[in-house]
Amino acid sequence: MSDQLTHSLVTAHSTGGRVSAPLPDLEALTRVQALRMQSEVAKLQPPIVGWKVAALADGDVISAPIVHRRFARSPAILTPAVYGHGGVECEIAFRFSRQPAAGASGISEAAVFDAIDGACAAIEVVDTRWDLPAPIPRNAMVADLLSNGALVVGSFKNDWQSVSFRDLSAQLTINGHTVSHTKGGHSDGNLISLLTMLANDLLTRGEHLKAGDVVTTGSFTGFHTARPGDVVQALFEGFASVSVTFSPLQDSGENNALW
Repeated sequence: MSDQLTHSLVTAHSTGGRVSAPLPDLEALTRVQALRMQSEVAKLQPPIVGWKVAALADGDVISAPIVHRRFARSPAILTPAVYGHGGVECEIAFRFSRQPAAGASGISEAAVFDAIDGACAAIEVVDTRWDLPAPIPRNAMVADLLSNGALVVGSFKNDWQSVSFRDLSAQLTINGHTVSHTKGGHSDGNLISLLTMLANDLLTRGEHLKAGDVVTTGSFTGFHTARPGDVVQALFEGFASVSVTFSPLQDSGENNALW
């Protein structure tokens, strides 16, 4: 069954379609199966330019690659083939200058900290390819690149080291109207710890963070939805703003989906 789901998911990513699958089949996916499916989907759209990561309340660390065709710099314009259902989140992303060095006990927070050369405000566009209402089973989300539709990044801040992410102020606007304004809105204020969890998890899977990788770390403003024609902006205290416009125009394929 996982082979059939893999084929359907790969097809959906290549065509902009959706996958209709029985919920019990998605609930039955193991993490091993989900990661295998994730790898096949990512192979379709190389290269990998970064990752998204989340640490859940039960201690599970989940991640997915961000592929080049789903990566854009602000100000960006996305077409319906990319933004799909139009979920948006305000996030902080980090850029690595090199692979974090691993010691005898794995990769330390200090090694991750030293390997980062910049941080920026980002908007993650969230869009599932599973044709099911939320919530999507966890491993099905993992297979589907954690529902990543696109990552739009702002200008990188090189002197990010003194930023207190635990109480960082963040604001999400749509068409100039504030829809969320938080202070310390991230569920895990220690973003370096989160990045370290990712680095070590990848290490156990035979993967690694590399020079140039951009890793986004989850929402400060919750989950919101934008519509065709909307202009979405994320503002973080001390960071350059980032914006994305959802074009109402359709395109003929995902090769032209990020402008």
